Amino acid sequence: MRLNLPTLLACLALCGSARAAESCLATLAATRNFTLGQPRHAMPTPDGRSVLFLRSGPRDTVLHLYRFDVASGAETELARPDAAPEQLSVEEKARRERARMTLSGITDFQLSRDGGTVLATQADRLLRIGLADDRVTPVAGSGWIAPRLSPDGRLVAAVRDNDLHVVTLATGQDRALTQGGSETMTRGLAEFAAAEELDRADGAWWSPDSRTILYEAADTSGVEQHYIADPGHPEQAPTMFRYPRAGTANARVRLGLVSAAGGPTRWVDWDGTAFPYLARVVWPEHGRLSLVVLNRAQTEERVLAVDPATGHARVLLSETDPAWVNVAPAAERLGPPLPRWLPDGSGFLWAAEHDDRWQLELHRADGTLDRVLTGATLPFLAVEDVDPAAGTVTISANPDRLGVALYRIRLRDGTTTPIAAERGLHEASFVPGGHGVFVDAFNGADGTAATLMRAADGHVLATLPSRAEQPASLPRIAFTEIGARHLDALIVRPADFVARRRYPVLLSVYAGPGVKMVQRAPRLFLEDQCLADRGFIVASFDGRGTPGRGRDWERAIKGDLIDLPLADQVDGLQALAARVPEMDLGRVGVTGWSFGGYFTAMATIRRPDVFKAGVAGAPVVDFGDYDTAYTERYLGLPQDDAEGYRKSDVLTYAAQLSRPLLVMHGLTDDNVYFENSYKLTQALLDAGKPYQLLLLPGTHQLPDPLIRTRVGEARVGFMERNVR
Repeated sequence: MRLNLPTLLACLALCGSARAAESCLATLAATRNFTLGQPRHAMPTPDGRSVLFLRSGPRDTVLHLYRFDVASGAETELARPDAAPEQLSVEEKARRERARMTLSGITDFQLSRDGGTVLATQADRLLRIGLADDRVTPVAGSGWIAPRLSPDGRLVAAVRDNDLHVVTLATGQDRALTQGGSETMTRGLAEFAAAEELDRADGAWWSPDSRTILYEAADTSGVEQHYIADPGHPEQAPTMFRYPRAGTANARVRLGLVSAAGGPTRWVDWDGTAFPYLARVVWPEHGRLSLVVLNRAQTEERVLAVDPATGHARVLLSETDPAWVNVAPAAERLGPPLPRWLPDGSGFLWAAEHDDRWQLELHRADGTLDRVLTGATLPFLAVEDVDPAAGTVTISANPDRLGVALYRIRLRDGTTTPIAAERGLHEASFVPGGHGVFVDAFNGADGTAATLMRAADGHVLATLPSRAEQPASLPRIAFTEIGARHLDALIVRPADFVARRRYPVLLSVYAGPGVKMVQRAPRLFLEDQCLADRGFIVASFDGRGTPGRGRDWERAIKGDLIDLPLADQVDGLQALAARVPEMDLGRVGVTGWSFGGYFTAMATIRRPDVFKAGVAGAPVVDFGDYDTAYTERYLGLPQDDAEGYRKSDVLTYAAQLSRPLLVMHGLTDDNVYFENSYKLTQALLDAGKPYQLLLLPGTHQLPDPLIRTRVGEARVGFMERNVR
């Protein structure tokens, strides 16, 4: 083939663009989208003089523990991990997968109530650090899972061999508080449904006086056994997991109260048969030990007050919804979730969805409603802090749907004051007794990424030191509302975008419950910019079924997870293209991961008139194979609504595939099991439909930078061949 000069120059430009994009993807993978090196889990000390935080290097994933002095700006390394590779048990690996924890080193820390003692976690070992002299002392023993420091800083509760232990930090004395733990009976750990789907990671809770522990006892003997083999190590036996598929048995959960000194367990008497899901546990210094429980259909939620002396539980309030009840979000890593009791015990804060929106409510001690604290103009997200001295509560809210801001409300009269309202996403971290001083992990609309120490009124006291690399440029994003339903939408253009030139389009999608794609924080879309710079326009939309638009918007998908989301995404594309003529709707690809992978497979198969190719990552295929707590919330039990499961099943439509489809899946995924992609490929084989399959080593996450790079390259290469 002969090339004239213009064609040769165009080819050289394309090759140069491809090399740049490959470098872009590799850089993002190596830096975790420029988040490595940023402070993590930053926590102010109660006196407000220091901040503790974790941090890795800019291109490594090993976390160290640091202290930052607010007045001087000095930084001190408190603990560094051992150089030896981590040796994690199967149980700890599973717990980290549930928590989406993919870093190593000092992965967590806790602070005593007086701020004098830190408990740091490295793999299965623990470190005690005295902040008065920075002395680091290893805690006796190893094999510890899910440690919890007592409020007084003297004891630590942790799980080993599926039983709950208490270690006295001063002496190293180890006391087993429970006996008989096994692979089907655990004490002190959150079961799968709670950890994966209910946002509850803890399975043990200290009393405020550090004398008693409330712990979860989970019997998984009736839960299905699933086995995962590592094809790279055929000499190793498969690993067995207890995985509750939709319609099958869950773990049977009880709560026990036991003295930290040892002795018999006193069981809490809530009706675990009628309300099997334990969503929240709150044991405040003032107020009542409280539980939030749900029935299996998740249509009724109850708040229970428990008498620790007897274990008796009584109902404080109940919430119902014919579709499902959303559990109020647990905002803080440090503080207790809702209900949040007032310091004098006279009442508690609670959040509920009424009048098609979340609202923050103040309830009396008997559970009756006192008054609503947030109005329609301030969409409530979460309680961040209660300051008893000031008589205020700090909340996060999303006034414009695309961002998160922080507000302080005076309980006496409801006066509301913004304390961190710069456009973008604010993630606050308070500490009990900290007098309103807090850390703000800020992801700004202007591309700023900073961890800020703020005073109670919100003004910035200091910026924590970051070692993260900075992107050479920020994504070229435009945010808008589009279509008859005013979908939140964003568009990412190539860096060398030329007006009136026609570009192929990539729909970057999730489209499922619990996840909002369109947020005013450009750093979230660095990978989309990499794809755009290969000559695409990238678009995302939040349609029905996604959060942040009210009860009816979110619950429109009850009984059918695909029809309305698919219609909204297609409508969004068409409406956006009418406004942006450079979008070539004759060349559209779709890509997503997890639920986004499920949507991608469905969109590619069912709407070949719109989508020319799809790349589906770790897709759920048959929701009958996904877990109980997630699936049944939206589809009910399979035996009660077989039609809803049929409509939501990719296999129902697999024989209709007429466009190129690439499926990618980790072979040892213990969240969306590989059987999903296996079933899809078998259905396509049976129907004589061509497809491509990329098998990945690893689980649902992609922590390895090389794998992340290769996945990104495979995605964009597939789209270049089949769309552009």
